[in-house]
Amino acid sequence: MAPVRDMAKVEPGESLRAGLRAATMAAHDLLDHAMQAASGWQTRADYARFLALQHAARVPLEAWLLANAPADLVPPAQTPLLARDLAALGVALPPSSPPFDPLQTLSKPPSAGAFHVKHACVGAAWVLAGSALGNKAIAKQVARIGGGEWPVAFLGDDMMMAFWQGLRARIERPAAPEEAEGATRAAEAVFAHFLAIAEHGEVAGSAAENLPA
Repeated sequence: MAPVRDMAKVEPGESLRAGLRAATMAAHDLLDHAMQAASGWQTRADYARFLALQHAARVPLEAWLLANAPADLVPPAQTPLLARDLAALGVALPPSSPPFDPLQTLSKPPSAGAFHVKHACVGAAWVLAGSALGNKAIAKQVARIGGGEWPVAFLGDDMMMAFWQGLRARIERPAAPEEAEGATRAAEAVFAHFLAIAEHGEVAGSAAENLPA
C-alpha cells in the first residue's frame, strides 16, 4: 500500500475531502486494478465473483462502523443488497473476512492522539460512500454486458448515494490536522482491507466457478 500524504501538513483552507482524495489516490488506483484482476464483470461468473468479494470485504467494515460510529456516520448497509444479488445469480454467500481493526490494518501507526474513533469513522464512511459513485459507472457496463439480465440491487442502490450527499457536505470544509490525519489513516486502512480481499480472490472463486459465462 502506498504511503499516505502527511496529513499533519494540511494546506491552508484545504477541505477534508480534498485532503482525503490526495492522500489515498495511489491506494485507490491500486485497488481498482486489483479488483479488476481478481474479478471484473465481463462474464456472469466474473460478476458473481465481484459481488462475492464485495460482500466478504464489507461485512466486517459495516460491523465496525455500526459498533463505533455515531448514527449519522453509519452508511446504509450494502451487504443485504449484495446477498440479494448473489442469491439471484444462484451463488452462496462467501465467508466474510476477519474483523476489521483500522489500527491493526495500518502499515504506519497514526500520530499520538490523532486516531480519535469519530475521526476514523469519517474516513471509513468516506471510502464506502464514495464507492457508490464508481458503482453507478459499473452498473452501466453490467447492464450492457449482461443484457439487462444481471441483478444490480447493490450497484443501483440510491440510499448510499443519498448518504454520500450528506457526508459530502460535512467534509467540504477545512479540518484540523488531528481530524484530517485520523480520517485519512482510517481511509487508508479501509483501502488496505479491500486490497487484501481482492488479492486473495480465491475466497469467492469457488462460489462462482460453476456459473455459465
